Amino acid sequence: MRKGRGSVHSIEGAFVLVLFAVFAITVIAVLALGANSYKSLVARDNEAYNKRIITSYVAAKIRSADTVGGVAVGGFSTPSSNDGVNTLHLYQEIDGDVYDQRIYYHDGHIYEILTIANNNIAPEDGNPILEAHGLEFEMKDGVVSVKAKDTEDRENHITVSVRSKLDGVKGDHLDGKDSGGVG
Repeated sequence: MRKGRGSVHSIEGAFVLVLFAVFAITVIAVLALGANSYKSLVARDNEAYNKRIITSYVAAKIRSADTVGGVAVGGFSTPSSNDGVNTLHLYQEIDGDVYDQRIYYHDGHIYEILTIANNNIAPEDGNPILEAHGLEFEMKDGVVSVKAKDTEDRENHITVSVRSKLDGVKGDHLDGKDSGGVG
């Protein structure tokens, strides 16, 4: 009788061990699937972020400079110049001087520079802020269209309306070019 009882304990022990092994394998499989799902979600979110970061940055800059005569698009030197560097000009008056913040694409990067309006500087004098493969601006009837191409050649477009009706920086620094401000 003792002999039969020992084999029952042995079978019960083996069954518990097999059940534990199945449970452990199931837990590991669920964790692996969860990790892969999380990894793909993070990759998708990073891709979307990288695609939109340039246009989101520019849109925020335009909205912050939304004053009468505060936003213009054109050449690098002035909005009315045609010097080959498509540039967004954001004007602000500080202590009686008009400053020109320029955002533009040059040499594989998005650049930004803050200078006194109509200051003669070169595009390479700016600060590179993001790597990219292109950035274009167009302004018509108070709407700025931005087309950006990230480092993986994915394009993103955004349009931002210049809505300001407040008195702000006057347009004499625009060299006769319409700033697109409403007023």
